Amino acid sequence: MIVKHRIKPKELYKLEAAVRRVTQTHPYYERLQMDLKRKRRQITGEKEVDYPLRFLEEKENLILHDLRLKDEQGYFQIDSLIICKKYCLILEMKNWYGTILFDENNQVIRIGDDGKEEGFPNPIPQAQLQQYRLKKWLYKIGITAHPVEYLVVISFPSTIIKATPKSKIPERVVHSKQLIFHIHKLDNLYTPTTITIRKLTNVAKRLVEAHQESDRNFFDSYRVTINDLIRGVFCPECSYVPMIREHQKWVCSKCGFQSTDAHIQALSDYSYLISSTITNKAAREFLQVSSPHVVKRLLQQGGYEQIGINKGRKYRLDSLRIQNR
Repeated sequence: MIVKHRIKPKELYKLEAAVRRVTQTHPYYERLQMDLKRKRRQITGEKEVDYPLRFLEEKENLILHDLRLKDEQGYFQIDSLIICKKYCLILEMKNWYGTILFDENNQVIRIGDDGKEEGFPNPIPQAQLQQYRLKKWLYKIGITAHPVEYLVVISFPSTIIKATPKSKIPERVVHSKQLIFHIHKLDNLYTPTTITIRKLTNVAKRLVEAHQESDRNFFDSYRVTINDLIRGVFCPECSYVPMIREHQKWVCSKCGFQSTDAHIQALSDYSYLISSTITNKAAREFLQVSSPHVVKRLLQQGGYEQIGINKGRKYRLDSLRIQNR
């Protein structure tokens, strides 16, 4: 049973908004594009891993995706966690493509389709650290004797895994297409503990309650300022900006496309990149609309929660973000 589903992460919304809004001449624009591509690849890879998990017995396995927990050292991330009566299993996912090579220096070399090599740290120590931190976290809530295992899962089935002559592929590194069989091997190594499914369900709920999604500051991460952002409403048809507000519609002066709600995407971008609340004045500046009455009507008709009164009134944009969570 899936206790915590995967959702589109806030970081992806921020990157999509940033690539749309940051000027292409900005020195960090290329990095933004690369990070967006990497994040999308990660989500694609996670879907590859989700498929074999469907073959687990639903009543006997509790699955939690994308956990971010806090301990004394800060936060640690678990891509997927399987909880059953025999053990807890951490799945550390790697979305490497091409050919990956484990060498004798405890490093992983990825060889792309173009022959270019890229180095990565060996994922085993990272997974072991997650195992250690999760054990301590569980101990604090009274789970002291439940084994914690881990596997490093290479998401894409087309990825080739090799090792140098003086090294070998770690046993805990598996392809996503082989994952279910490795889980069955673990099942044969353990006998069920005395802990009940009801108790494990409560543990899973505690983990979900403790989860805190990452919300790092976009401006600090990419050295972007508000002045680097493109203002205005983008045309949904041709991406031209800004659209003009005329007769209660948004009109694109380039392709002629008309929309009644194109501003919703702009307000969503504002909420992810700048602030989760907005004033009438800030909305006028960002939407490139001069009339305070027009903007007031857009915000009120949009159903955004209002905070404060008169000149101190703000609207909560996060209450109706475009995210389909």
